[in-house]
Amino acid sequence: MARFNLREFVALSCILSSTTVVSITLPSQAAVLHNDWSYSIDSFNDGMSGHIVGGTKYEIYGTAIKQTRDRIFMAINANTPLEGVHSDYAHDNQVSWGDLFFNFSGQDLNTASANGNLFGVRFSSNNESAAPSLGVFGNVTATDVANQNGLLLDNLSAYNNWVTSHGGTPSIGDFSAIDPYFDQSRHVQNVIASGTKLGDINFVSDVSTLGLDFTHFNATGNHTFAFSFDSSLFSTGDFLYHLGLECDNDITGGIGEVKDVPEPSSLISLVTLGLVCTGLRLRKSVV
Repeated sequence: MARFNLREFVALSCILSSTTVVSITLPSQAAVLHNDWSYSIDSFNDGMSGHIVGGTKYEIYGTAIKQTRDRIFMAINANTPLEGVHSDYAHDNQVSWGDLFFNFSGQDLNTASANGNLFGVRFSSNNESAAPSLGVFGNVTATDVANQNGLLLDNLSAYNNWVTSHGGTPSIGDFSAIDPYFDQSRHVQNVIASGTKLGDINFVSDVSTLGLDFTHFNATGNHTFAFSFDSSLFSTGDFLYHLGLECDNDITGGIGEVKDVPEPSSLISLVTLGLVCTGLRLRKSVV
């Protein structure tokens, strides 16, 4: 079983970077704190639609997270609207957003899912999640619905190869496209398979009031939407998160921390090696 210790890896990377050359698979972008939001920016040219790669209706540009004293806010910038898009290849002619997953367990995604150690957020009312309603769920197991939503490639590895061979640069937000957190031999889990509802989510009706600035990172997706939920529903500590479309034609993710008592100026803290180690970016250790 693979486990990821974020802080220990940061310290080790700093020590090694001053004494030797370390071979690390780096993410294409690094999480950045900007105006009290922690941004994870995805590759802008890894969303695929048929033979087209980059800038498609499935392109995810980035996510941003912010924790206040009692709420966690999640914002998404993408070409896909909240209600999803039409697809001739999906079994129901509709590709919706999958669910959002948080992992505090220190385990890789497969292990955490098998053990029911994920948190999940269903925010799409018309997706194929087994969650019975919108909201936050605990003790979550996850599955994928990629094939029935039109993805004909066999697994994540085949997806990465397709994107690369068609001129794109695959990534999963803060993660490398080949990060060991994700199983390359299967599709990335994108909907809740089982879980227990913990609470509701609230959509933000006017995202312009949130102080978001995706354009600071040249993330210019056609749609930005956001929702929030009670921060007490979550564990405290470090987490990994990911989300994608039902078809897995683009996936993004990030790294963060939920604090017991949020600092007023930086309410969710994403560990960024660009701020801790010169030139290095955050990775996870596998032991």
